[in-house]
Amino acid sequence: MLASIWRIFCLCSVLCSISLPAHALIILSAEYDSPAVRSFTQELAQALPEHSIKYVPRPQLVTQENFSADTQLILLGPKLLDWRLQLSKSSPATLIMQVSRVQAYKRLANQQPQHLTFLWNDPPVSRQIALLKAMQPDLQNIGVLYGNHSSFLLKETEQAMQAEGLTLHKYYWPDSYDARSLAFLLSQTDALLGLDDANIYNPTTIKSILLSSYARKQALIGPTAAFIKAGSLSSTYSDKDDWLHSLQVLLQMPSDTWPHSFYPEEFKVRVNQQVARSLRIQNMRPQKLKKQLKQARPTP
Repeated sequence: MLASIWRIFCLCSVLCSISLPAHALIILSAEYDSPAVRSFTQELAQALPEHSIKYVPRPQLVTQENFSADTQLILLGPKLLDWRLQLSKSSPATLIMQVSRVQAYKRLANQQPQHLTFLWNDPPVSRQIALLKAMQPDLQNIGVLYGNHSSFLLKETEQAMQAEGLTLHKYYWPDSYDARSLAFLLSQTDALLGLDDANIYNPTTIKSILLSSYARKQALIGPTAAFIKAGSLSSTYSDKDDWLHSLQVLLQMPSDTWPHSFYPEEFKVRVNQQVARSLRIQNMRPQKLKKQLKQARPTP
């Protein structure tokens, strides 16, 4: 009997001495320190209790050049992307958030480093087009303003429009606001689709663009939910809960299997109901639109 107990004790000792693989140290940092960012880090740590997740302010992080082999970085904002690009080493594996595709293109063009993964901040073009089609199914001709830094999105935009049975009318945005050229584009179209290009859509230009489009009873979709209050009709967007959902999935995967870039699978829809009524678009409930979009084809 004592011999049996001793064997069990020895087996338990051996099992306890076996060290399970440790998860990576995950450092999260943001362009600007705030209670919201620190709260986001805490919520992520609570959602993944088996991971070691800590927040490091940007001034402290950027003084570091060397990291342990098991470190992973989650960086929020373009300034931290710029800092990461200056590091000569490919490690640590890095996830970039709160950066749009246009912002990344300005810095990288099509030369994305293999060790970076982007969780895009701007709404996917195909999802925005599907939203436009869901809200105004009878439209055919869609106008798009583009510039030097957003022209790379045109092919993707045209393909997504063709999939929805829509026709793209594009106009190159000049260095300054051109009312006559915008009026010519609007004369050929039924609505505008906004690309998230700050050289085109910004606090200085948005009022003039919206006045021109609504003078012709045409809606602007996007470019992001931030423009809904200004008078854009609608946009898809992802919030904190959607980002947390994406991170919970990604951080369970080995970093060498992370995709080069992706959009959050989860999202929401925001609608300017006053604009919808003025355009005689009825019964456009955000939850209903979201359900309709999720039932459509998946976003790549």
